[in-house]
Amino acid sequence: MIQIPFVYIPIIAVFCYVFLLLTFVAAQKSRLIYSFMLILGAYLLWTGGSVFMRLLFPPNYVLWYEISILSLFSIPFLVYNFISDFLDEKGYLLKLIYLIVTLIILILTHFQVFLARPELVQLAGGRSVFIYHMGWQIIFPCIYGLLMIVTIVLIVYRQIKKNGLSTPWIFPILFGGGILFIGNLLSIIPGNIFPWDTLSGIINAFCLFYALYRKRLFRLTLLVSRGTIFVIAAAVAAIFFAYLINPFQKFLIENIPQFQNYTTLIIAILFTIITISFYKGIQTLADNSFMKEQQLQAQQLKEFSFKVSKSLDLDEILSELVNVVKSVINVDKAYVCMLDKESESYKVVCTASPLDAKDFAFSITNPFIQWFSENDPCLIYKEFQRSKFHKSMWESEKRQLRDLNIGCIVPIKYDNKVVGILLLTEKHKNADFNFDDITFLDSVKSIVSIAINNANLYQQAYYEARIDHLTGLLNRKYFYEKIQSEFENSRMGSLALVILNLDDFKLYNQLYGNREGDIALQNISRIIRSCIGKAGIAARYGGKEFALIMPNCDTMKAFNLANEIKQQVADMNKGSSGEIMKVITMSGGLCVYPYCASNIKQLIDNTDLAVYNAKRSGKNKILVYSMDKPQTTVQSSSTKIKGGKYSEYASTIFALTAAIDAKDHYTFRHSQKVAEYSTTLAKAIGLNEDHVQIIYEAALLHDIGKISIPENILSKPGRLTSEEYKIMQTHVESSIAIIRHLPSLDYVIPAAVAHHERWDGNGYPRGIKGEDIPIAARCLAIADAFDAMTSERPYKKALSIEFAINEIENQSGLQFDPQLAEVYVELAKKGMININ
Repeated sequence: MIQIPFVYIPIIAVFCYVFLLLTFVAAQKSRLIYSFMLILGAYLLWTGGSVFMRLLFPPNYVLWYEISILSLFSIPFLVYNFISDFLDEKGYLLKLIYLIVTLIILILTHFQVFLARPELVQLAGGRSVFIYHMGWQIIFPCIYGLLMIVTIVLIVYRQIKKNGLSTPWIFPILFGGGILFIGNLLSIIPGNIFPWDTLSGIINAFCLFYALYRKRLFRLTLLVSRGTIFVIAAAVAAIFFAYLINPFQKFLIENIPQFQNYTTLIIAILFTIITISFYKGIQTLADNSFMKEQQLQAQQLKEFSFKVSKSLDLDEILSELVNVVKSVINVDKAYVCMLDKESESYKVVCTASPLDAKDFAFSITNPFIQWFSENDPCLIYKEFQRSKFHKSMWESEKRQLRDLNIGCIVPIKYDNKVVGILLLTEKHKNADFNFDDITFLDSVKSIVSIAINNANLYQQAYYEARIDHLTGLLNRKYFYEKIQSEFENSRMGSLALVILNLDDFKLYNQLYGNREGDIALQNISRIIRSCIGKAGIAARYGGKEFALIMPNCDTMKAFNLANEIKQQVADMNKGSSGEIMKVITMSGGLCVYPYCASNIKQLIDNTDLAVYNAKRSGKNKILVYSMDKPQTTVQSSSTKIKGGKYSEYASTIFALTAAIDAKDHYTFRHSQKVAEYSTTLAKAIGLNEDHVQIIYEAALLHDIGKISIPENILSKPGRLTSEEYKIMQTHVESSIAIIRHLPSLDYVIPAAVAHHERWDGNGYPRGIKGEDIPIAARCLAIADAFDAMTSERPYKKALSIEFAINEIENQSGLQFDPQLAEVYVELAKKGMININ
């Protein structure tokens, strides 16, 4: 066998190439990784083939020579292919030409056109050498190799010119290429026997490996994959046995002669045990050194994904994002900027600490935003500084990033649109962002982009469910939610409610059509939004009705605002081209908590009442609901309808009460007394004159439905059966059926329909309870019960006032409003309730 000088160099080379190949077998594959693996394979076949040829390894040296020389001649193209892929050079046509030329050279090499197979010559002393015979044809592969080197240099030069010499992966490529070139020059010096070419190949391979690492194409934990750990363990065990096998064999023969015939088996078993021990030990060390951090990242990524997948709140998602990034990536600060379409910029919406700056933004025209429109990976700012995009930035934009000490920018994209950006400061001690960091950030941005899109879709659906599609104002459903929340927030302050109702809007639609009516509603909505601004909340309360919720607003301010809206709406159609359109007027009502209402329902009811009074007193005005001062001395109400603005309805009410009088004289007298008692109570609690008058009219009509009750039930002298009682209860619906045909009197329906409801919810017909019952109906309920107890009927005698008072006190909080019951009892005890 031939003795090879410095045999340990090619052996080390083979070991290194195998180690690197096994490392990248476990890597996530890409075109660039495959290119590097092809170079490693060529280096391995070149070095290994050369060693086996010199060792005359079976089957013959010719086979190993062929493998070695063909691999050597393919290396220039494989290096060129790797560098062009590495530097994103397009040049597909040139690459195809070089590939075809390389294949031709390899075929001609196989047929010994350039170089004949070496001749094995036996020298004196048993030594053998290989003699090569080269002709002038060898100049062609040399020229081809030189051309390939020039092409590679040009590619690198263009990259340096474009991005600068300080690009982190350029230097290892230049250094490795230079070493490879120098090593091959040294190898052809006459008389040289040291394998400089093999040694330079090892150095070049590791330089390319380092360049890949600097480009963050793999994680260092690949170096401790199962395959590489096994190779390391086998190598360590082999070196260990190379020094100890002879002493150990001698020890066995001399001290344990009975095992003399089994020394080979014992050594093999021992080698296996030591190899496995080394393997387990190195694997444990690698797990403790490298894998724990990776497993921790995986666990945190899993927890982050689980949390954001359960949330549809954008703020919560972004808060989880900055928390998980700051805990995994060793940075001090993290900022999330989201796209604001109105300002066309990315504004800070979330930071890792509440003390971090939030007063900056990035325009959508910023070059690094444009860079993200063409690229998906995270942007390392140090590397971005050498790009053409950075050179096109304004100095103020560069200074902004420098002042924030930004190290990495992560795009949050959905459907190829940059919806947000995550900015990270430099890592501690200015450490580089490695492959694990970028991989983690890529995973996080993928998860968070989906979560943000889901949150936005939810917000859009949430918005559409609460916004009136025609006017863009809140719809009626969401109005009630907002007034509830604003009421809770205003318990220590004030809350004004304005309701604006368009006058004769049905006529407007009839004159100009529904399309013009919709346009008018949209214009009115714009006027309302511009007037109220940020001072309150506007909603479309009904088809032609709008509501304004104004927290911490006094009566005068709300009144002036409502009048300003009314005036602008009236001027809306002035100056229109073409046909002069009808002026749109508004009737509005205003009520302010806590001055004129004690709860939400009362606030809404009182405002509605003010709107109604504005309508029936001439329209085109804003009325304020105000409470009269509670009276300590209450005059009994007259049984006649008052004059003034209510006199036009007097004849209708008298006609209805006369109808019930003709059928049941008791019911007529009962309605008059209930009217007196309830208005006395209404005045005592401070309801205004309009409200008192409505209660009076409602009391007169509250039992009008008894016209429909058969006389044998209505005048029955004994106790009603359950069936008869159910029939008697229908008088409430009958009252509504009669009154609803009189539009001028529909305002009394809420009081009339609810006068048999109970405070505890056990009344009829709707079973509502508490303050959901209109205050007018609560007044009627007490007055109705009091008169029923103190009046004589065919089936019972009149009860005493004292009994009626006690019964009202006992039913306080059950059948009756406890506050109203207390006031009524006080009035009765003072003799202010006249039962004659």
